[in-house]
Amino acid sequence: MSEYIEIIFRWAFGLQMVFWGLNGFFYWVKIPPSGPVIDRFVEACVETKFIMPIVKLVEIFFGAFLLLGFAVPLSLTVFAPLIFVITGLHLFHNPKHWGVLGPITIPYLVLIFLHGGTLLRLVH
Repeated sequence: MSEYIEIIFRWAFGLQMVFWGLNGFFYWVKIPPSGPVIDRFVEACVETKFIMPIVKLVEIFFGAFLLLGFAVPLSLTVFAPLIFVITGLHLFHNPKHWGVLGPITIPYLVLIFLHGGTLLRLVH
């Protein structure tokens, strides 16, 4: 049963990462404003012409890895800093943070829990 749960959450998280990563290049969905602090942070990352493209490429490639079930612990490890920043910014600077935290942070945390044993072996 946990195998199916893992697949559902892996696909839910992976699809979102691929979608939002591609959206960073093709802009088919306008991202709603999240608050002045988050908007300034995102604008600064875009203005560098380095940080945001790298973030979007990571979302696309490692999101695809999750969809394929390839290198899942590595993908979760690579996503850790991104999810930390996304979660922190929205938790502290977005009054409507559940619109982001629910669909992105919760599936990620479930995957971390399900792959915890493997991830712990990576640091030992």
